[in-house]
Amino acid sequence: MRFNTQLLVIILTSLLLTACGGDKTTKEVATVPDQSGLIISVENGLSAEFAQGDVILNAISNTVTTDTTFTYTETSASSTDIEQGIVSSIHTFRPNNLIFAEPLSLAIKLPDEQTNLAFSIVQLVDEQWQTLSTEQSNDGFAVSAITEFGSFALMSRTVPVASKTIGEQCNNTASNQTVRFIHVADLHARFGFKEQLFSRIRSYYDNAKLENPNTLFTNGGDDYEKGTVAEQTSQGLATVEAIKAMAFDVRVIGNHDYAWGPEQLLDFADDDNAIVLSSNTEYDGSDDTPFAGVDFSVVQVGCLRIGFFGMTSVPWNELDEPVEDEPIPDFIANFKMNWQWQEVAEQLVNQYRQDVDYMVMVSHLGEGTDTRIAQNVTGIDLVLGGHTHGGESYQTLDNGSIVIQPNFFAQGLTDLTLTFNLEDKTLADVDYKTIATTSITTQDESTKNAIDEIMGRYAPDANTEIAVSENYPTAEELTTITAKATMQQFPAIEAALLNASQVQDRWLPGTLTQEDFHAAFKVERQPSNTPGFNSIYQVEVTGSQLKSMLESQPEWVSVVPDNIDDASTYLVALFKGPALNSELFFPALPSLEAQLVAESWWLLDNYARARTSQCLYIDTDNMLNACKADDAVTVWNFNNPEQGFSSDVGPATLSFYDPEDKNWGPEDSQFATTTELEIADLPTGASGVLAFARHSPTQGLTLTANSAANGDYQTEGLIADYTLVMDIMWPEQSTNEWRSLLQTDTTNSDDADLYVSRDNAIGIATSDSGYFGELTANSWHRIAFVFYAAPNNGALKIYLDGELIGIKDEGEINERWAINDAALLLTDNDYETKPGYLNALLFAGRAMTDAEIANMGAAQQQLNFTQSTRTLNQVVERHYQAAPQIMNNPWLQQRSKFFNKARQTVN
Repeated sequence: MRFNTQLLVIILTSLLLTACGGDKTTKEVATVPDQSGLIISVENGLSAEFAQGDVILNAISNTVTTDTTFTYTETSASSTDIEQGIVSSIHTFRPNNLIFAEPLSLAIKLPDEQTNLAFSIVQLVDEQWQTLSTEQSNDGFAVSAITEFGSFALMSRTVPVASKTIGEQCNNTASNQTVRFIHVADLHARFGFKEQLFSRIRSYYDNAKLENPNTLFTNGGDDYEKGTVAEQTSQGLATVEAIKAMAFDVRVIGNHDYAWGPEQLLDFADDDNAIVLSSNTEYDGSDDTPFAGVDFSVVQVGCLRIGFFGMTSVPWNELDEPVEDEPIPDFIANFKMNWQWQEVAEQLVNQYRQDVDYMVMVSHLGEGTDTRIAQNVTGIDLVLGGHTHGGESYQTLDNGSIVIQPNFFAQGLTDLTLTFNLEDKTLADVDYKTIATTSITTQDESTKNAIDEIMGRYAPDANTEIAVSENYPTAEELTTITAKATMQQFPAIEAALLNASQVQDRWLPGTLTQEDFHAAFKVERQPSNTPGFNSIYQVEVTGSQLKSMLESQPEWVSVVPDNIDDASTYLVALFKGPALNSELFFPALPSLEAQLVAESWWLLDNYARARTSQCLYIDTDNMLNACKADDAVTVWNFNNPEQGFSSDVGPATLSFYDPEDKNWGPEDSQFATTTELEIADLPTGASGVLAFARHSPTQGLTLTANSAANGDYQTEGLIADYTLVMDIMWPEQSTNEWRSLLQTDTTNSDDADLYVSRDNAIGIATSDSGYFGELTANSWHRIAFVFYAAPNNGALKIYLDGELIGIKDEGEINERWAINDAALLLTDNDYETKPGYLNALLFAGRAMTDAEIANMGAAQQQLNFTQSTRTLNQVVERHYQAAPQIMNNPWLQQRSKFFNKARQTVN
């Protein structure tokens, strides 16, 4: 019904009687109202159509307190409005100062073309279009509740297209749906082929996806550094290939992922499978080499659209400290960082939250920052975190946001299943658990083969014996070795002053590999794309300045000439931090000019090869056992029932322990074949064995070493370094009980010193560790123990079927485990023994290496040990010739050309 314009005076008078408040709409259009004198009835409310039915306004009864008159005007959108996304006419209802008891429903017809577009009703407030909460009706209208009159329009926006689709097709009849996340973070190149951590994690994800196709594989960043030496020998390429082989669905770039420079980061982000998030990173490099990292992405999972964005934390400096004081620098050239994480999150959530059902931040900021952002930015539903290195954590905030941190170094993963009500897309249930990687028994063959190939191509010597350590060095001793390695390979360097706290992992005595050297000084290229913070630099100082340096750092390890001439000049080796910040560590000296020497692990690697080629241990000037006649090894195979304890080779002897002379041994023990005893043969066939009974405290075996005292207890006449190997089997009735293996007290007056536990594991409870592995019933196993007993730095290595399965270090193995001429086997002071079978026994009055134990392998008919001096020398010679070289970083070489930059390093 239309009203004559002559009624305007009456209408305006009526409006003055019913209006209150101020007019929020300032954009006026000088147009005669299309419809005026319209009335909202107290009793009947309103239901009216406008603009030829494209606009519908509804009000329920009692929306107003008195019948209220209003006007409607339709005007065309201006060019400015259209630029802002307005796709309809502007619909104005006046006056806009009415107070409604209940909101009115405003519906605006949607356009016919809606591909990849979403629509909202917007209201003009203070000359700005503000979005109203909008729903879409089944008959093609956008519908919003309005609480006041004003100018309204329909605004469109481009809905981000899902860049990835995961899981099953949407089931429109389902009432709920689950989404599962398998999340890891801070893998730090821990993909070495020995542990197969990557292939275990991938296998768990594959099995999870079989159980629930709606499963995403996510990664919270920091894939580079602190892991395998293969990253160093490949100049970062091994890590790029390993991470891409994992085939994540979504991952974020962490601070360590900038380590190898711009060109490699471009390659790292160019992932055929994973969405790579970098929301606070902007690339301004060459258009010819685009950056594949994105600030936001949508994944369609069944019926749900899940939005993802991701953040990167600040860089670290050569002092191994985060750079948190303004101005915080960018990591590398051509990648500009925004450190206002909350502002970035707010912008992305405001822009995209209405286009997704669930919003996820994959964060490499750390738990504290994650929590603050999730608390302060409404609309973040889930934070899949990283960076903290504090183990697993899970929390639900007051606003409903979930914040998660997984384990680190590929030690574990987070398994999170969310259940949604599909009617309103709300979260109905959360199932959270963490999984230790070592508990995953399956391996993904494709990932395993990829990792093996990567390791074989880039680091074939990663786990090959390069050298042998006679002792378990302290951090100070290892630092001294590093100083000697530096000065041997760079003779011009005459002194070294190194802080032992830079040692990250001490190597155990025995076999040493490239991985051991890299573990001692894990490379972290800080600042990004520069040498590691624990690399070695050289500075030139006068003798008097060198003396001042020694006075400034008296606790550091120093290797200096006996006589320092004040007037002479000396090249001094320092770690990177002190070399580049001399004023912090040597305040009496002027600023020093530092020059890179090499990475510490590389120096140790080359030094180790040189020592081995000279038949010397890396840590002492003693000759390697492999380079001299070996008269300390004794082997028993029990193949002569007439002389059961006769040895195949070696000086040690074996006899029954019988302090009461009761001649119990021949009565309770039997030398016979596995066939005669009707027990399991060895994997290679039937064999002669010793069947032993349950021994009392006055029964067992006596092993007389007939070896010279050695090691840290040599002056006390004790054998500190020795090896014990057994091929042993227990029947079903003997398992799940305590069983003694070794007793070093020949009076047997206290507990034994090695056991099989009730859980069928082997070892002994000490201050920091217990038992390892599992001995299955009715199965032959070759167990081996290598002792390095010492007052402060004792260690024990435990092997099962040729594989190292456990270590005890940090001084856990002391004089209790040293042997004084003889030891007892298979007996205990309080009957913790059970019947079983012994196929073979080896005792060596020296510590064997990992390689020697591995060469003996698993239990078999004969335990054979052959000293392999010639083989070792050939292997060492090959390794010496193939020692890694100091190579220029190929990314640095390309840098000036690629990025048109003159300098070689960027903070």
